[in-house]
Amino acid sequence: MCGAGIVKPPHVSAPERKAPARTEQARQRGRDTVRDNDLRPVITASWPPPPAGHGLKRGTDGLVLAELHGEIDLATAHQLRSWLDSLVALAAPAYVVDLRPVSFVDSTGLNLLLRLRRRVLEGGGTFSVLCAPDTRRLLWAHGTLDVFDPATPCEEPAAG
Repeated sequence: MCGAGIVKPPHVSAPERKAPARTEQARQRGRDTVRDNDLRPVITASWPPPPAGHGLKRGTDGLVLAELHGEIDLATAHQLRSWLDSLVALAAPAYVVDLRPVSFVDSTGLNLLLRLRRRVLEGGGTFSVLCAPDTRRLLWAHGTLDVFDPATPCEEPAAG
């Protein structure tokens, strides 16, 4: 008898993890925090350092603002992933990613942002994205607009 006496453990499924639902009030509170917060560049060294062109600011209340620049794609993903992972280690109460200076995002870049969002929410923080209208259209085309729910800043009034 082959296999006699072997007892297979019952299948145990992992509990489903769902991101907490953000209410409109919570979204607005996050946007107000960005506007009202006194953001300053982070002076302490973070490892790894931000890839060229990207910046990091931290508010007095712990808000972390990551400013991404240039192209976010397969060519920049490895270094950027390491840096974004180090941001999650800051265990801030709120994270904002500013995509306005970004000129191009491919599917690898979107995956990095989704990964960052998931890790921040799992850690109990809040996550928001600022983007230009072109990036907003890109998120819509890729089906991630509802996931990120980005704030699109109003245009500055023309000097008169």
